This record gives sequence, C-alpha cells and structure tokens, in this order.
Amino acid sequence: MVALFTFRKLGDMVELGLLKKIDVLSSLTDHDLEDFGRHITPVHLDKGSYLFYRNDKSAGLYFVSKGSLQIIIDNEANKEIIVYTILQGDIVGEMTLFDNFARSATVAALEECRLYKIRNSKFIELMGVYPAIAINLSRILIDRLHAANGMIERLGMMDGNQRVAHYLKALIMREGKLDNAWYCLPRKPTYRHISQRLGVSEKTVYRTVQSMLKDGNIDIQGRKLMIKQGFLDSIH
Repeated sequence: MVALFTFRKLGDMVELGLLKKIDVLSSLTDHDLEDFGRHITPVHLDKGSYLFYRNDKSAGLYFVSKGSLQIIIDNEANKEIIVYTILQGDIVGEMTLFDNFARSATVAALEECRLYKIRNSKFIELMGVYPAIAINLSRILIDRLHAANGMIERLGMMDGNQRVAHYLKALIMREGKLDNAWYCLPRKPTYRHISQRLGVSEKTVYRTVQSMLKDGNIDIQGRKLMIKQGFLDSIH
C-alpha cells in the first residue's frame, strides 16, 4: 500500500512520463506501466550520497528516471576503479537479481537523482507477465558487458599519471561543486589515500598533482581542491 500511495500521490501522467524514460520498460504500454508502477517505490538521492556499498545485502534493483550515478569497485587491495556511469533511463543493481548475493560494487550519485526501487522477486514475477522486459534487460546486460571489457582494456593502457587524473575527475564529479568554471572539492584527498586507492606510488601522485598545479589546471586552497572545468572535460 505504501508503494501504491507514493505512486499515485504525484499523479498518473507525471509518473507515466518518467517511467517511459526507463529503457528496460520502454516496450510497455501505458496500461502495463500503470500496473508496473504499483510495485515500485520512489527513491531520492542527493549529489555525493550513496545508493549502496559493495558487499551490502541486496534489497532489490533500481530504475534511474533522473540524474546519473557512478559505479565503483574496490578490489581486495583497496584500489578504487571507476567502472562506468549510470545515466537516466538505466537500471542499477541487476547483478543480484537472481541470486541475492551481496552487492558487487558501490554506487554513488553524481548529481541529484530520482530512482524507483522494486523487489527482486517482484521484478522476476513481472518479467513473466511482460516478456518484453526480459528481452530489454538482456540487451542492456550485453551492452554493459561490452562496456566493461572496454574499460578493462583502457585501464590496462593507462600509466600512473593518467590513472591519477581519472581518479580526480571521478571524485570531483561525484562530490565537487561547479563555481565560475572551476570545480571545488571541499576536502582534498591525501597523496597516500590516492596512492592506496590506485596502486601507484605516492611519488607518482605528487608528481602528477604538481604538474597540474604548474600548468594552472588545478589549484589548492587550504583543504580545498579546485579543478578547471575545461581541464576536467579534456580527461577521457
């Protein structure tokens, strides 16, 4: 009853418009979406907040109707790897759909996000009712497998300097704020923290940061780290 009330509270037309933006639900009719909407619960995330952490118990999956999120993996050596970015229309948490294992990655909001949550068992049940959902989900999983393979190849080709730059970009996009063409991170990470996260030496981190400072691409003001928007956009 709670999910039903929340769904109806904002109005059918508004909610249907948002649900139509979800890729895995794109083949459903308005009538089907209304039925599907009775089983979901809206979730709001502020920028920089976490949807769930790696090794958390699975409690369902999520559809992103607004905003973007970052998928992060911490390996056994405590090295942080940014896998990919989840955008509006994507699904999150599908890896534990059938086995209910612990979460395999951490998910953080890059901006204010609106999502819909559904229990795994209910989603599996609805895939039986609406086979188009299962077909769309299969396509999405295949696309993500290709994206993951590409990420692994790119990561293997990066040197220490590039990995530091990509880490800072991911961090500033997740937790920073844009102000007059500069992104500001209130608390800059230490060289040791970055070194441990990426598996590179502190000397490499220091050298990379000093090079960025010399080129005017970043600025350090006390505990704040400032990065030029143009420089951030150039990191691919």
